[in-house]
Amino acid sequence: MAIAALFPLAAVAQPAAPTAPPTGLPAGPPDFKLFRYDEDYRYLADPSAPRDYWDPMKYIVLDREYPIYLSVGGELRERFEYYSAPDFALLGTPPNGYLLQRFLINADLHVGDSFRAFAQLGSYFAFGKDFAAPPYEDQLDLQQAFVDISLPPVPSAGLTSILRFGRQEMAFGSQRIIAVRDAPNVRRAFDGFRLHAETSTFRVDALAVRPVLNRLGVFNDQSNPNQALWGLYATALFGPGRGIDLYYLGYDNARTAFAGSVGQETRQSIGLRLFGTAAGWDWDWEALWQFGSFANRQILAWTVSSNTGYTFRDMPWSPRLGLKADIASGDSTPGGRTVGTFNALFPKLAYFNAAALLAPANIMDLQPSISIRPFRNVTVTLGWDFAWRQTTQDAIYIEPFVAVPRTAGQGSSYIGNQIALDITWQVNRHITLEASYVHFSAGDTLKAAGGRDVDFVAFAATYRF
Repeated sequence: MAIAALFPLAAVAQPAAPTAPPTGLPAGPPDFKLFRYDEDYRYLADPSAPRDYWDPMKYIVLDREYPIYLSVGGELRERFEYYSAPDFALLGTPPNGYLLQRFLINADLHVGDSFRAFAQLGSYFAFGKDFAAPPYEDQLDLQQAFVDISLPPVPSAGLTSILRFGRQEMAFGSQRIIAVRDAPNVRRAFDGFRLHAETSTFRVDALAVRPVLNRLGVFNDQSNPNQALWGLYATALFGPGRGIDLYYLGYDNARTAFAGSVGQETRQSIGLRLFGTAAGWDWDWEALWQFGSFANRQILAWTVSSNTGYTFRDMPWSPRLGLKADIASGDSTPGGRTVGTFNALFPKLAYFNAAALLAPANIMDLQPSISIRPFRNVTVTLGWDFAWRQTTQDAIYIEPFVAVPRTAGQGSSYIGNQIALDITWQVNRHITLEASYVHFSAGDTLKAAGGRDVDFVAFAATYRF
């Protein structure tokens, strides 16, 4: 298992699984989590607890007195994707359809209430894919491998804390800055350390990690020696589903290729996020300021993002009307002393929709949407996203944070618009079916640079156990 080299301790972390025995029994077997290490099956110690046919693997008692138990789980996902013009056809790649296959299996060992070891293997294949993009293939490797050590609690303050070190997946807040990257094939992981502490109304996380560098082959992934991430992430809860996040993230990349130059990038990010639900309304608003240095230039960048909606709970199909609005700074003085382009660090690539065409840099967008639930386990969402550049002096950016040649200082601010339709059917606890369609109508600036309109289709079937 690769462990990050030492660098300044800092933070941000997904809350670790609780160590105290759960109270009460669930009404039925609980849903599987995005992070399988968040699942807690100690309720199965009660013989009257609801059972599922995989449950003999979920609570394997090795020692009843201590106690020691093991939990095993996994996931198989098959996903088909088709792009009529990969990367807007800017690289000359013809239409491409391909099948992605992902298999994960994990083992979670608990020794009393103070020690835990979690390991997950991942195998990823992309059949028929013929253009480069974020990691899609890795024959077999350690996706996660970490240990948790519970520190002594402070009962008077209701404080519990856990130290985690090893390879681990992470996501913070709404995943605008640090995300697991679930939409492609190989999920993102980090090597390093996290410290999590929480009470009933407050939690804080500290981390110092390096992203995992994915490589084709078998057990050959390693920490990226050129990149480091550290920071602090704090959340205060003001009631059920309502709260505020305040965070600091430090990022260093020794070999950044950016704005026509290559050099070291050291970027500090300070962010504030407000989120909650009340009386049918839901909101998720975030603002972030970045500063630091790139090569011999100063970094000054920023972003403001929002996702606001209202759900008509008393109407048939419970429609939700939503509006997303984002603005991320660009570089208004290319070649000057200041770099103004926002860097989203490690975001989910499906930032605006499942097609993952545009990167959240030098961009302004408005996306009204409507979601309905025609059946209890079926969600249908239709959105229409309109995008502009924040400054025409900077380029249009596509995923993963690549500047489109011949767009900086050229054309109008309008990038294009994209209509997206997403359908999700949670067939049962184990099976999820998903379908997505996106049509991107490219603006004149993209077309002048050689870009084309894009049609994207995806179908996915996931089985979790």
